[in-house]
Amino acid sequence: MKRRTWALLVAGDQHGDPPATGSPDLVIAADGGLDAARRWRLRVDAVVGDLDSASEAAMDWAKHCGAAVDAHPVDKDATDLELAMASALGQVEAVHVLLPAGGRLDQAMASLAVLASSRWSALEVSATVGEAHVTVVRGLRRLRGEVGEVVSLLAVGGPALVASTSGLLFPLVEEALSPTSGRGTSNVIVAAPPTVDVVEGVLLAIRPSGAPSDSGLAAE
Repeated sequence: MKRRTWALLVAGDQHGDPPATGSPDLVIAADGGLDAARRWRLRVDAVVGDLDSASEAAMDWAKHCGAAVDAHPVDKDATDLELAMASALGQVEAVHVLLPAGGRLDQAMASLAVLASSRWSALEVSATVGEAHVTVVRGLRRLRGEVGEVVSLLAVGGPALVASTSGLLFPLVEEALSPTSGRGTSNVIVAAPPTVDVVEGVLLAIRPSGAPSDSGLAAE
């Protein structure tokens, strides 16, 4: 089976130990994510954003390492994460994003909404947020996770029609999930790997304590 190419995006003010990231084909730092990449000694191929958060030391390190720098005005209509996602389009098949835990609620909600955008429908998108693992589900997706883990299926941007699920304690069959309902929360994996088939709309599959150290993050 041919290995898919994937990119690791590092965004926001990250702290703590470095995650086990596997072997990404491309590493992109969204502005302040560059400092975390430097602290974790990740190879960075590109830095994208308005560069108002990345430290001077991190920028010098990135340039020394040969990373491309794509600078944008501070007064812009897109977030640094959106710019980083756009830069990955056409280069890889899948993207995994490292988002900071805690911090501003509005930024966290905006980041998850960005990841669910139809602009990235050509990419398989997932993210790690602290201890949580998030997978954007459109179409049929196989999810990571172990038996006994909690997984919530949350519609975003509008209703999502789930044709079927497998490997979950509470199966969904031809069911529409509303973004204003908690119907899909707190399901449990009973057989791995679980699958979700979304025929309309988009879901966020969230494992609240999903292992952020998954290797081969794009191989979902």
